[in-house]
This record gives sequence, C-alpha cells and structure tokens, in this order.
Amino acid sequence: MFKQIITLAAAIMLVFAAGCQSQGASEKRAVPAAENEQEPAQNDVTEEPAKEEKPDQETTPEEPAPEQEEPSAPADGDTAAETKEPAQDEPAEEPAQEEDTHYVSPFEMRDEISIGLTKEEAEDVLQNTQPVEVTTEDGKALRYDYMPQDGYKSAAADPDVEAIKAGKLESQIFIYYTPENTVERFRIYHKTDDGKAIEYRDEGNGEGTETILN
Repeated sequence: MFKQIITLAAAIMLVFAAGCQSQGASEKRAVPAAENEQEPAQNDVTEEPAKEEKPDQETTPEEPAPEQEEPSAPADGDTAAETKEPAQDEPAEEPAQEEDTHYVSPFEMRDEISIGLTKEEAEDVLQNTQPVEVTTEDGKALRYDYMPQDGYKSAAADPDVEAIKAGKLESQIFIYYTPENTVERFRIYHKTDDGKAIEYRDEGNGEGTETILN
C-alpha cells in the first residue's frame, strides 16, 4: 500500500514536472515568435535614410528675374490734385509782350501807301492806328491820327494843322477807299523840319503833290 502511494506520488510529480517543462518550452517558443513579429514591424517603420541633396547649382533652376511692377494708375482724386498743383521746376509763364511798333516817317508813308492797296495793307503801314470815319468836302474818308500825344482828341473832319505844327501828333492821314476796300486816293499831313505844315496828296493817278500850309 505504501509502495502504491509512493508510486502514485512519483507519477504525479513526473506529470507535474513534464507539465512545467512543456509550459516553459512553449513560453520560450512564444517569446522568440513575439520578438520575430516585432522585428518586421520595426523594419516597416524604420525611416529611410535621407537622400543626399545635390548642390543648389545642379538641382535648383535659375529663378526668373522678378517682374517690375508697373506703377498703379493714380485715383481720379489724386490726378486732379496733381494737375492743380503747378510744377515747381517749370518757370511761370510770362505775359505775352506787345510787339514793338517802329516809327514810320511821313516820307516812308508816301512810298508805302499807294493806290490799290487793301485796307489791311494800308493799316499795316500805319501800325494799325485806329481810324475815325469822317465826311470831308470830297466825300467819306477814314482819318488816322498817327502817334498822338496822350489826351489828344480831334473831332474835326478837316486836317488839324495847328495840332500838327504844335507837335501834338506826328501826322494825320486821310484815306478814301473804294467799295471793295482798296485805296482810291489819300492825303498825308505832317510837319516840316522848319516847323511848317505840309500836305501830300495822291488823287488816284499815282502822282503825289505837295502843298505848304500856313
């Protein structure tokens, strides 16, 4: 009986020992398997080595030159402000000066005024002296008071001989025009060197005559 108990106990111990050995062996096999499973996972997540970057001169293409931005158009308000302000560098416009008139002597008038000239041409000789329409014994004419003194006024249709002798005006011209506004005949009154008044007239035949006036 005692032997049977010992034998049974020994058998139990053997079974227990065998179970422990099998469990340990299975655990040992499980650990490498787990390690083997982790290694591929680690291999999967392993970062690839960074690629070597080539020098910028080889890989980087030449960048195009930046385009110059065109200046934006000013707003209407700015344009108006700019136009209102005069440029400081530009000189201010000077007022137009009147053209100087040159002196025309009575003897030059005799040569330059001739029968057939237009009214405009005759008045150019007289430096655009403003005429006055008068009625004389020979008909209507335009009287030109050439270079009068300040304040001189003459309302007479006849030549102002006394004013000419006194130097109140350089000369007095009477021109008779045709309906076509061309010179038909004319008379020039002026002072001589000795202070006398003289009349020069052309009656339309191209031959001028002189008369000394008292």
